[in-house]
Amino acid sequence: MEENQFQDIPQTFTPARPPKRLPKKTVVLIVFVVLVILAAILFRLQGKGNKQSVPTPTPFASPAETFSPLPTVSESPSPSPSSTPTPTPKPSINPVDSATGLDRSKLNVSVENGSGTAGAAGKAADYLKSLGYNVVSTGNADNFNYTNIFIRVKAADSDYLSLLEKDLGFNYTIGTTSADLSDSASEDALVIIGQ
Repeated sequence: MEENQFQDIPQTFTPARPPKRLPKKTVVLIVFVVLVILAAILFRLQGKGNKQSVPTPTPFASPAETFSPLPTVSESPSPSPSSTPTPTPKPSINPVDSATGLDRSKLNVSVENGSGTAGAAGKAADYLKSLGYNVVSTGNADNFNYTNIFIRVKAADSDYLSLLEKDLGFNYTIGTTSADLSDSASEDALVIIGQ
């Protein structure tokens, strides 16, 4: 009996309506916004993993200011009389001393480590180069028992002795100085960095 119960109801068929479509402009706008959001997220994640520090430029220090360049020459801790020639870069200031008129670039200087501290000669050589001196070699002194700065120049270059004392005196304590460097020495001045 139940089969006939729905037979009396007229059956009508209504076709299903197609779903409303969004206008093309709206779809393009939604896709664009999603892409921008994804790009922003990726950019932010990538930026967190690749943060690099940018060095801050340091203004040039005049000889009257403290100057501490990084050592560029590595030295062995044992004394040796040998020296290694090093190229002299162009000075960052005028090499001619305004008070005396002496041209620092005309003086060939050898710098030796007499302290045993690695890099001591390289640091002093870099400082002298920045003032315009022609540093021809760096190396270790005959021993590591020197105290303060030991300066020797050839008698012919004795005018430079007080200029070297003045220039090195800004960063170092000057010890023994003399104008008795042998005329047969390959350099015009010898600077030994002590403890």
